[in-house]
Amino acid sequence: MTTRGALRDLVGLREFRAMWIGSTVSTAGDQLAAVALSLLVYQRTESTAWTALTWSLTLFPPLISGPLLGWVADRFPRRTVMVTTAWSQAVLMATMAIPGMPLWAMIALLVAVLAISSPYLAAQEASLPHVLPPNRYDDGVALFGTSVDIAQMTGLAAAGFLVAGTNAGVALAINAGTFVLLAILVQVSVKHRPAADPLGRKKKDDEPRGALTLMVSEPRLRTLLGVRLLAGLAMVPEGLAVPLATKLGAAWAVGLILAIEPAANVLGVALLFRLVRDPAKRERLIGPLAILSLAPLIMFAFNPNLTWTIVLLVIAGIGGAYHTPARSAWMRLLPDQYRGRAYGIGRAALRSSQGGGMALAGVVAHSIGSITATIAGAGGIGLLLATQATFAWRRARGRNDTKAVAI
Repeated sequence: MTTRGALRDLVGLREFRAMWIGSTVSTAGDQLAAVALSLLVYQRTESTAWTALTWSLTLFPPLISGPLLGWVADRFPRRTVMVTTAWSQAVLMATMAIPGMPLWAMIALLVAVLAISSPYLAAQEASLPHVLPPNRYDDGVALFGTSVDIAQMTGLAAAGFLVAGTNAGVALAINAGTFVLLAILVQVSVKHRPAADPLGRKKKDDEPRGALTLMVSEPRLRTLLGVRLLAGLAMVPEGLAVPLATKLGAAWAVGLILAIEPAANVLGVALLFRLVRDPAKRERLIGPLAILSLAPLIMFAFNPNLTWTIVLLVIAGIGGAYHTPARSAWMRLLPDQYRGRAYGIGRAALRSSQGGGMALAGVVAHSIGSITATIAGAGGIGLLLATQATFAWRRARGRNDTKAVAI
């Protein structure tokens, strides 16, 4: 990920350190809560349908609240937004942990917790360019991203043991505590800054009417968002992990297949930032790495065994490291007054592409009767789109090399 010197510099920044620690701990707590609530639903209803519905609810609220609530991070001071939403989530999660709470109320509270996470994340992401010095911004984004991946894996791994040893209420209470920690860390460590785009500010005549207009009309922003949405095709093997493992005669490998992508991505980011120190050079690698994240999937047309399946998925996961420089370049290019709204829209689009890609892959695999052919097809389509995006990104950078969009 980052060199020891860079990591030391980042951790030495009080504002960044507080946001990083709080976000990492809270992410792990979220995984505890999601697993705990799903297990609790299954214990009370003995229904796989209700359990699956509860788990799916952890994915859908941000798709709606991201575009609808991202503006909060631009209209109000971002530290205020982060602290307010973190305290609100702590209260809602603590309410969920009350013994005897009806399931319908717990599910409604979960939806609320997840919905108000969108303005927090938008405010956090939009604050990073102010918190970090320009020469450390990419390192900070990389550390945030890899820490979230590790926290998610750790939280999921620990959830089963914790819930089995205690009960779901304990896991929910722990997650409430992580939000309290997050709110306190941000309040005492992050500087207050005025709102980037306060209510009532009169727009300039040449200023875009909205974040979406800016994202679509500016070639670099449009291309970066497009290349990140290719994740919908790269995630197809995860969506088909269960039938793929069954086809390989290794049902036990489902968890392994699901863990490869985040683990390999962490490895890819580490290699990228260790071998390529110049942010501009990393940006030039966005296209080639996007191609690498999809090209190996084509080899599934040859029905690889379990060993080769793992090798191909590891290579593709390493290529997925392109998301880190793409994410930092995208936010760097955005004018400050649009960052919250743009992040909300972009995150919802990315989640939609991932969920939609996996769902569509399931339908296609069922229709054609071949898991491996479906994965290979996703790789082939993705390779064509990634190649086109690579040339588009090269052209866009050539016109105006990584400067903030002038508004």
